[in-house]
Amino acid sequence: MQRRMAETSLEAYEYLKRENKLKPTQQEVLQALKELGTATSKRIAKKLNKPLHAISGRITELKDMGLVEVIGKVKEDGARTSSRLLRVKRM
Repeated sequence: MQRRMAETSLEAYEYLKRENKLKPTQQEVLQALKELGTATSKRIAKKLNKPLHAISGRITELKDMGLVEVIGKVKEDGARTSSRLLRVKRM
């Protein structure tokens, strides 16, 4: 059985959460991405029922912390441009 996230990633997330290193919206975004497995920013915003601009910065922050990574690009719903496909970083 393959796991979606490495044990160490989960430990890192729990540590940051416990130590209040993640802000509430960062926690929400990370949790949504864990639940979705892989997703675009647009899909995460839809899941959280928040506007895209409210979570874009949080995704960048989580990437800078090394908790989220870009794994590719996808086109969504007839869009002309591709969106970044994200997942919780495996450590």
